[in-house]
Amino acid sequence: MRFILMAGLLLGAYITQAQIETMYSMYRLNPVISSPAFAGEVAQQGEVTAMNRQQWIGIQGAPRTMAFTGNFKWKAKTGLSFLAMSDIAGPMKISTVAGDFAYQVKLNDAWKISGGVRLGASTLSLDYDGIQVVDPSDPVFAGDRSTGIKFNTGWGVRLGNAKGFFVSISQPRVIGYDFGNVNGGYKDITYHYVNAGTTFRFSNTFALQPSFMARVANEVPVSWDVNMNTLIGNAFEAGISYRHKDSFGARFGVQASPKIYLGYIYEMPISALSKVTGQTHEIAVRLTIFKKEAKTEKE
Repeated sequence: MRFILMAGLLLGAYITQAQIETMYSMYRLNPVISSPAFAGEVAQQGEVTAMNRQQWIGIQGAPRTMAFTGNFKWKAKTGLSFLAMSDIAGPMKISTVAGDFAYQVKLNDAWKISGGVRLGASTLSLDYDGIQVVDPSDPVFAGDRSTGIKFNTGWGVRLGNAKGFFVSISQPRVIGYDFGNVNGGYKDITYHYVNAGTTFRFSNTFALQPSFMARVANEVPVSWDVNMNTLIGNAFEAGISYRHKDSFGARFGVQASPKIYLGYIYEMPISALSKVTGQTHEIAVRLTIFKKEAKTEKE
């Protein structure tokens, strides 16, 4: 019964111009997923991050997101990043691979602006096997659907300063998914992302990091969430989050070693789904790649 309910929610939303963009909470840890302008914005020479999100645990066909990203400095004013991601929600599966390039311009001693572009490919498929529908003769649900592998692109702009403040706007996917002659039953839309945050440092061992993310598209409600993260010492993080009319969350992080960071978020839904599920889990592992030290003349 839960699977039928979930399928109905997903399909009904999808057919009426639904959000099929990636939903994740650790956007401050892994910002290149939603904006190529963050390419090159890393503390060291580079980093790679693996993320897994299991949403609405206990509901068959609930959304699952897996992402693998890399973010690297390249020369003084440029950055490169890559993204490989898979989203599965009921009958829907989205696979994406992309590469980003960003260029940074220093405005003064404190501020700089970055612009990034994304080139990649993605595919969206719908598998109706095992799903019960009200009208099996409806041509929208007759047979599986796939867009095939299609080229896509995206862009982003970021403004930031040396104290940790930043604001960005991006469109990680410009071209909508196309199902050809049955496209009228599947009305896809693309989203703009607005992301902002800052750091309030009170001492060498304590700081607060508020952040905000909004997802905006035509003819659908704005989706937004806020986070407050606390940095404790040089190794631990804890925070809370709220997604509008959707969920509350708690975040924990630890710098397990100079190169390895582990992050975890637990979310509890407050929407109608709270009656059939009570939890969402998101975990991430980030590996920092340090800049190689220059060899000495003797070496």
